[in-house]
Amino acid sequence: MFTPGSKYLIAITGLSAVSFALYMLLVHPSALGAVALIGLVAATSLITGVALFTRDGHTPEGQTSAATVDTPTPSMWPLIAAAGLSLVLVGTVTTPIVFILGIVAILAALVEWTVQAWSESASGDRSYNEGIRERILNPVEYPILAAVGIAVIIFSFSRVMLAISKDAGAIIFIVAAAVISLVGLLISVRPQLKKSIVSAIAVVAAIGLVGAGIASMGFGMREDLVVAAEEDHYSHQECGAEKSDHFDKGVSETISATSGADATIELLDGKLTAQVQGIEGLQDSITVRRSNPSNIIFRNKDAGEFRLKAYLGKKQIADGVSEDLITCTQLISEGAEQWLTLTINKPSVSGEPYTLSIPGLEGQSIVVVVP
Repeated sequence: MFTPGSKYLIAITGLSAVSFALYMLLVHPSALGAVALIGLVAATSLITGVALFTRDGHTPEGQTSAATVDTPTPSMWPLIAAAGLSLVLVGTVTTPIVFILGIVAILAALVEWTVQAWSESASGDRSYNEGIRERILNPVEYPILAAVGIAVIIFSFSRVMLAISKDAGAIIFIVAAAVISLVGLLISVRPQLKKSIVSAIAVVAAIGLVGAGIASMGFGMREDLVVAAEEDHYSHQECGAEKSDHFDKGVSETISATSGADATIELLDGKLTAQVQGIEGLQDSITVRRSNPSNIIFRNKDAGEFRLKAYLGKKQIADGVSEDLITCTQLISEGAEQWLTLTINKPSVSGEPYTLSIPGLEGQSIVVVVP
């Protein structure tokens, strides 16, 4: 019943399973060693099953010799399935993205391998069988391969751009665009070029870009991006009277339309006034809708740079600890204007009132009433 080869493989599988169980009980169930041992158990179990099914490759008496039967078409999908299984094992102890990539590789290999095996038995004509496989899988393969290729190129190029300086990045963009244009021009004026030459150029370019992306990942991001990520100064607003190096960079001092404004706040001669839509005259308070966006225009008519700051109460972040809820515009110069959108979920019925004010300008504020 058991062939000589399968007996050895059964013994190896059993030993691997016992080693895995002992490692789980005595060492650590989630360590890398446990993952390696369960992978060994799975691999030896698969090989044992194949050995039992094929009887170690021996042909029983009275059956056709393997030499007279067409051999299956060589396939790369078993290798991809094995690589996917390795990624799954590694992903269980590293990052989820590696695990997901392993699952995707295994599923793709199973589908491709299954269709290829089925198509090989469709007829005795290999070219006809290959045509069947192409008609079934090519409409799926080409879009997926194109999407994966584009994603890899974009990701690799982004790693390069994040690792080098901004000046060098501009130069690389120009050089890369020029090279791509020249290669495209060469291919268009020499259509008789062999397809293998064009494919070789594309493969070399892709390998070079992916290699540069991998090398750039090793170098990491350039220093200013590392500092920005550590300080996280793009995720919060700096609403003081002083100019911020990051929040006040690239200030927009004009707005495209004013028809959607609920109120207009103006700073003139050191005084802050409000003009409310539908109410005549200058106001010292505005009413905004609760839980709905309210658009406010801030116009600076004083000399100097100022911003409009909105104080919207306090937010409890821990027991006995709270922080002010503040939002603001960027610093704008004289004659400029900017939008400020407020979405307030709590009514202003208790505690300190909600206000609009100018940092550094005392005694001037607009009360914000939220019903």
